[in-house]
Amino acid sequence: MGLNTAAVSRLSQTWEKVPGKLKKVFLELEMLTDPSLNHKAYRDTFRKTKTPKIPFLPLLLKDITFIHEGNKTFLKNLVNFEKLHMIADTVRLIRHCQEDHMGNGMPQKSSPEVQAYVDYLHIIDNQQTLFELSHRLEPRV
Repeated sequence: MGLNTAAVSRLSQTWEKVPGKLKKVFLELEMLTDPSLNHKAYRDTFRKTKTPKIPFLPLLLKDITFIHEGNKTFLKNLVNFEKLHMIADTVRLIRHCQEDHMGNGMPQKSSPEVQAYVDYLHIIDNQQTLFELSHRLEPRV
């Protein structure tokens, strides 16, 4: 995840300035996003979290890909409904996340602050750019 990239983890001087309380939160998030056992920690926590909630979409896409690639669509010239049920369960999970905790499927009204944050969120996913920024912040010694 973002803070675990090499470009960020190499920033030792910056990490020294992070308060212990925030480092603890980071370690908890790191454990939550641990990919071992097919992201068990995340999946268990997510399952217990009340709706509405936002799923980690890359993991759901990975699930759908494995379902699609790992199961034939036809078995003996018949539609493999088990495969379709597994895909439908994943799609149902996404729809379930949109419900409020009372099971109401009505869309939630977003707060202006959250909407503004998301609208102006700048994501850098180019590793070369991240390393250049990292070295600009803390040059190699």
